[in-house]
Amino acid sequence: MVPDYSAFQSLCRKDFGIFTQKAFKIIEPGVLLDWSWHLDCVSEHLMAVHNGEIPWLIINQPPRTLKSVQVAQLFPAWEMGLDASHQIIGASYAHTLAERNVVKCRHVMQSDWYLDTFDTRISGDQNQKDYFTTTKGGAYKGTGIGGTITGFGADTLICDDILNPKEAMSDTIRLTAIEEMRSTLFSRFNNLPKSKFIMIMQRLHEADPTGDLLKDGGYTHIKLPAEAVEDIKITLGSKSWEMKKGELLFPQRLPKVELDRLRMDMSEYHYLGQYLQDPVPIGGGEFREEWLNYYQAGGIKPKEMNTVILVDPAGGEDLNKKKRKLSDWTVFDVWGLAADNNYYLLDRIRDKLNPTDRVNTLFMLHRLWNEKTGKPPKCGYEKYGMMTDTHYIREKQKQDAYNFPLVELGGQVMKEERIRRLIPDMQNGRFYFPATLPYIDTEGRKFDMVEEMKGEMRSFPRAKHDDILDVMSRLYEPDLFLQFPKGKTTMATKAYASREKADDWSDW
Repeated sequence: MVPDYSAFQSLCRKDFGIFTQKAFKIIEPGVLLDWSWHLDCVSEHLMAVHNGEIPWLIINQPPRTLKSVQVAQLFPAWEMGLDASHQIIGASYAHTLAERNVVKCRHVMQSDWYLDTFDTRISGDQNQKDYFTTTKGGAYKGTGIGGTITGFGADTLICDDILNPKEAMSDTIRLTAIEEMRSTLFSRFNNLPKSKFIMIMQRLHEADPTGDLLKDGGYTHIKLPAEAVEDIKITLGSKSWEMKKGELLFPQRLPKVELDRLRMDMSEYHYLGQYLQDPVPIGGGEFREEWLNYYQAGGIKPKEMNTVILVDPAGGEDLNKKKRKLSDWTVFDVWGLAADNNYYLLDRIRDKLNPTDRVNTLFMLHRLWNEKTGKPPKCGYEKYGMMTDTHYIREKQKQDAYNFPLVELGGQVMKEERIRRLIPDMQNGRFYFPATLPYIDTEGRKFDMVEEMKGEMRSFPRAKHDDILDVMSRLYEPDLFLQFPKGKTTMATKAYASREKADDWSDW
């Protein structure tokens, strides 16, 4: 049977999803379009916007999942194909990004296939990369945040990533983007009662443009995480789309191994926002950064402290499968308990280590702090890793003639509750940290171990990685019998002690 080309053209005019699959080949020739259910879901919602069923739409979607292609490059071409007088403004955080979207849209609308399918024609003399018009008064104008759009109007306003991920932590830049959207962009609607608004972005902060608008209410909101942490169901009329817990949004482009790598390379805070669309409040969770105290280099005396090395050897390599796990870190913490009854972080290592590397690192730290303090540190080793590593540790102790006891750290307390034991003492200012603690891991990546801890604090208890907080929580293990050293006896202390022994005030 010979395909009915006119019937296919009719389908492209009626169904934006089919249009997307055809038009994608024009802007990305030679690139295979991997289709996913979320592209159908977004297509249906965009058609509902065009039809006036959903006037205000917010879509939160991870990078590399075709969000700009579908919403800011192809949808304007489809809308103007159906209505050549339709006017669109597309805004991004940078003018170059908005310009790219306009150029791609124009490329589709000037293709032979588009000209055969739709009656819409672009006006001649179109020399501006960020703007073009149709012969019937339609237009697409691209602008960056802070750009000039005086004189331009919109029937549809598209905000495509109007906040730069690298600048989202700046209150000034974030609020500027929100103010620009609310004051300048929202003022450009040609007919407010019939206006259409689409925002598509990855979540970057609890108070990013999405968070700010959702407080108003009245928006249809689609949340599309790269991997589902719970069951998700999205409905639109009689249609629905489901994502079961643990399923991936777009495995062709964001497979599990890639997501694990991203989660390891990014801070947990940024991964939760950009890829899971679930930004956590900064300073508003169970841990607060203002509880932390800092000491200057040379401002403490480790020789006067009781020291302990705490080890969580999770991760590393599976000796049977010879496969490196990506989900967990090995963490070594060295803590000093001082006479002021406070805890001082002296050293920290977090890396992906096999059993041999773990054992060598443990011995290196023990020797180092044994020498620095003049007395051997205690050593607490997490139970499950200890099952694997104890044999290697004992063998090395014999080989090096360097012996020290290991205390097994186990217990029946759930990890989250174990970590929460830190909160009272941390809130009362009993934890002190170096201002920075740089570390370069075995893959050559540079980390600040204090900042990595802060990232876990911000996202607890929703973080996938909480290894640093977990190893810190072992300070409270009763089997370690950790004690604070007694302070030096001063004249004032002796006088007060004698007062306590006196029968009454006159005797003292």
